[in-house]
Amino acid sequence: MKTLNYLQTITIAAFLAAPHSFAADDLKLTMNWTADSAHLGFAMAQVRGFYSDAGLNVTLEEGRGSGVAAQMVATGQAELGYADAGAAMKVASQGAPIKIISTIWKSGQFGIQYLEKSGIKKPSDLKGKKIGVPPGSAMVPLMPLFLSANGLSEKDVTIVSAKQGANLGLLMKGEIDAVAETPENVVVPLAAEGMQAGNMYFYDNGVPLVSLSLIARQDRIEKDSDKLKRFLSATNKGWRAAMNDPEGAVDALLQVFPDTKKSRDALLRGATYSFSSVCPMGSGDKIGVTTPETWNNIYGVLTKALDFPTTYPIGNYFNSELLPEKAVLCP
Repeated sequence: MKTLNYLQTITIAAFLAAPHSFAADDLKLTMNWTADSAHLGFAMAQVRGFYSDAGLNVTLEEGRGSGVAAQMVATGQAELGYADAGAAMKVASQGAPIKIISTIWKSGQFGIQYLEKSGIKKPSDLKGKKIGVPPGSAMVPLMPLFLSANGLSEKDVTIVSAKQGANLGLLMKGEIDAVAETPENVVVPLAAEGMQAGNMYFYDNGVPLVSLSLIARQDRIEKDSDKLKRFLSATNKGWRAAMNDPEGAVDALLQVFPDTKKSRDALLRGATYSFSSVCPMGSGDKIGVTTPETWNNIYGVLTKALDFPTTYPIGNYFNSELLPEKAVLCP
């Protein structure tokens, strides 16, 4: 039997004592837009080491719009995309081999915003009021559905067509009573001016629409299923950690994206609305998971209000097989 010399013995001992490192799997996420509160969970997963713990080396890449992100995934230019579900499904409806694998913002942020002093609290309070709606926006076809779902008709309100920035000014001046927008574009800037505003989501009032989602090509879903599963699990943990520590999540975002133009205060204010979209059902809601029943309701809204084609059934647009077997719950 061959005897090891002193140098060989020391080398083997050092190898056994040292922590072993294995090459992590690279994965790049192309986001919908520049970094803001919609990306807090990803930044938290990055900084807290959830991705590295899952054996992943994740790159978070800022994007140029949901439609662009969806097209990049469809053409193979992006490995994984983060885009509005409507934009992604529109691309898929044209035959692109992409599917939604997780719904991060399970509720869209579209809704009605108003000054608290207006006395508006619920949809029925909008009767007789003037509502600013940006022309050409998704709000235009959604407003009739929202009104109808809440016992109102288009004759019960006055629709004022004005651009996004103009609507905010009209609301502040009292020339309109409410705006059909997103809280981050209305409530947050009003708060910065010392004006308190309220918000009611379409999602909670008869018009369900899922929003920002993770999308992948079908061939990657099949080829890289294990890697994508690990990414989804780590991402969901990141969102839960972000909700438990909003300030830490903002710090993480600023660390990953130091050039973001969003202020720390704006990110913190926006976090409230981002988290409510991740967990629309509150504590115990399953992060990233939208039920088949809700998908069917969403499909109804898309086909009725947004001229969405009925070429494929709703099941053609999403794949739930990569979601964690044990769901990560909202705190």
